[in-house]
Amino acid sequence: MKNKSRAWEGVEKMSRAKMERRKQLAKLPFDKKIAILLHLQNIARGIGMASGRRCHEVWRCGEEENPPSS
Repeated sequence: MKNKSRAWEGVEKMSRAKMERRKQLAKLPFDKKIAILLHLQNIARGIGMASGRRCHEVWRCGEEENPPSS
């Protein structure tokens, strides 16, 4: 029983951390959110290409190709 309650505490801690991160991301300005989106699209495209799957185009927004700093 001890292991079960310890595992549940870990799940609750992780859930609180995820909610806090979501709140932080929601407060970001729109241009930072778009930069994060472009970075995630680049990651997804790289994974798709490496696995041989069909890849979607990454949006072109005139943004620099560097990953966002958050």
